[in-house]
Amino acid sequence: MDMLRTLRFGLLFAFSGMVAASCINPPDFPDTPSIEFKSLQVQRLPSAPGLQPIDSITVTIEFKDGDGDLGLNSEEYSNPPYNRLNSDNTINLNHWNYFFKIFVKDRNNQFVQRTTLINGSPLDPTQYYGQFPHLEPNADKKAPLKGELYFGQTFGLGDVFVPGEEVRFEITIKDRALNTSNTVTTNSFTVVR
Repeated sequence: MDMLRTLRFGLLFAFSGMVAASCINPPDFPDTPSIEFKSLQVQRLPSAPGLQPIDSITVTIEFKDGDGDLGLNSEEYSNPPYNRLNSDNTINLNHWNYFFKIFVKDRNNQFVQRTTLINGSPLDPTQYYGQFPHLEPNADKKAPLKGELYFGQTFGLGDVFVPGEEVRFEITIKDRALNTSNTVTTNSFTVVR
């Protein structure tokens, strides 16, 4: 008798859970991705004697996307509209879906985008852009998507930054429909010696 009562109670509980789950509506996010800055981690990596130190930077952002079309697979990023070069051999900015821009504080206490290396050579901004893979569990089904995205970069001290400079980054992402998110700004940090 106790076993039958327990079984009935368990089935009622399971049925109630299924009914409650079917009443939950998926979140309603816009199809254009939106992002929020979450954290910035800076770590000095050990280097061999005589070699310049290297700083490892990891940025964490939170994202939301209404149709979940975030990320590119290896087949997509080599084909239009995501291939690296346009038909006229110019750089195709749709090749990347993660845009990472470097800003340093100038003498006027204003953050300005870094456009040259410390030695005066031009800085190719696409060098710090990236691609992340498909984020949705089922790429064939459009559904709202929310989560965190981590992006790491390394910088040799004396190449892009010098000790004492105050640095921050701006981040933007793009979905497969080429909708561009808002831009977020990270916290700043001072490059150590």
